[in-house]
Amino acid sequence: MLQDAHSKTISSAVSAPVGDTVIIAAADDAWNYIHELIGDLSTAGTVSIIAINVADDERILGTFQLGDGQGLTLQDTPGEDGRPRFEFKPGERAVLRTTGGTYTGSLSRSIRY
Repeated sequence: MLQDAHSKTISSAVSAPVGDTVIIAAADDAWNYIHELIGDLSTAGTVSIIAINVADDERILGTFQLGDGQGLTLQDTPGEDGRPRFEFKPGERAVLRTTGGTYTGSLSRSIRY
């Protein structure tokens, strides 16, 4: 049961080679939120943020085409103070899927219990 308590924002480094990289593990009893994702892709390709549940069902939350060394900056939903850019339901893990190169950067996230 969710208690509707939010954690402080947690920052962490992200390094995602070509393929799928879990950037936030699934939590059965909590929502995970990504407030900010900043980084770049080493060579041209795509970066996708995907929610995957225990049955391996996927929800693609965003896909971005980037050029060589092009940066990506995603923050909370514009015009909606504090609303996270990406939301992951209980039981969903956050996956960064890349093609073409390694994504390096950081993310800021929070958890709602």
